Amino acid sequence: MIRRPIYNLEFDPWCPEINIFGYRFYRVNNYETQLRRLQHRLNMTAEFAIQVNTGEHAITAYVDLPEEEKAAILEWAGDQNTALMDVLLLLSIFIGREVFAGDRVNKDENEKTGALTAPIIRDSRMYYFGGILRTSIPYKANKELKAVNEDFPDENFPYDIGFEEEINRIYLLIRSKEWQKKYNRGYFLLLTRQAFQCQTLESSFIQCWTIWEHLFAIHNQNWLSKKQIQDISSIEKISFLLVEYALKDEINDASRNRIVELASIRNRLIHYGRFPEREKVHDDALLFIHLTEFILAKIFGLLPSDVFNTVERLEAFMKKSNKQKTSDRPKGEVTGT
Repeated sequence: MIRRPIYNLEFDPWCPEINIFGYRFYRVNNYETQLRRLQHRLNMTAEFAIQVNTGEHAITAYVDLPEEEKAAILEWAGDQNTALMDVLLLLSIFIGREVFAGDRVNKDENEKTGALTAPIIRDSRMYYFGGILRTSIPYKANKELKAVNEDFPDENFPYDIGFEEEINRIYLLIRSKEWQKKYNRGYFLLLTRQAFQCQTLESSFIQCWTIWEHLFAIHNQNWLSKKQIQDISSIEKISFLLVEYALKDEINDASRNRIVELASIRNRLIHYGRFPEREKVHDDALLFIHLTEFILAKIFGLLPSDVFNTVERLEAFMKKSNKQKTSDRPKGEVTGT
């Protein structure tokens, strides 16, 4: 049996292992110690007491590889990519950490082997975004199996198996021919990982904007040329996707004016290198990123969590009066692209 060490995989409390698409992920023997080595932004007490810390990469799990690995379905570089890379990407997006694998080792080898010897250039910090996706996965109690843990609080207390079931369902969904055709092989998932990582709000905002542009293109590529797609204004693209994913029933003139203001934030950032009056657009930029998560949840077949009151905030945003007239904008600013 061949296995690989897995960095930064955080299991739900008292969950000893998860099985995704034939890959069995299970905790290392010193999981508690390794878990504490990861970055944590909040003190927490569940299975273990965790304190806030800067953190670093740590091997928290091993994965047993199936005898015959299937090829990856996403557009990774190279030609030797397996489904494990797809699964690790999904785990990263939903867990909120960079989850990746070390070198292959035989299962009977010492746990210290298999660690990457080359410098790790991945970010060890927790993601800033993705909370809507994680909380969109419904809780499902494991009523039959019990965690193999002497410190388990109650033998009748089930742990959550909803995460394992939903990640399996989502991965089978994105491997389907229908999904692959509709979403052009799902390249936007690679963009999603970049957008959710720990970085400036400006960077996440622009990367989410790219995801919206990309989604508009793949939804309209069968009847619009590449030039037509490029020439259509951002306002029309944002309006289309808000209706396409049922965030708005329709876009009236008042709503369109607000979307113009949203596009203005993007255009100023592109042309001037920073947000205009950052303290005034901060909440609007956050809303746009959360709307991106909302759309992604729907693409995954999930009922989007409204943990951040996204729908209510969108309605409030659409009802605001325009704070800045076109004549007040800096000369040379383009508002329709």
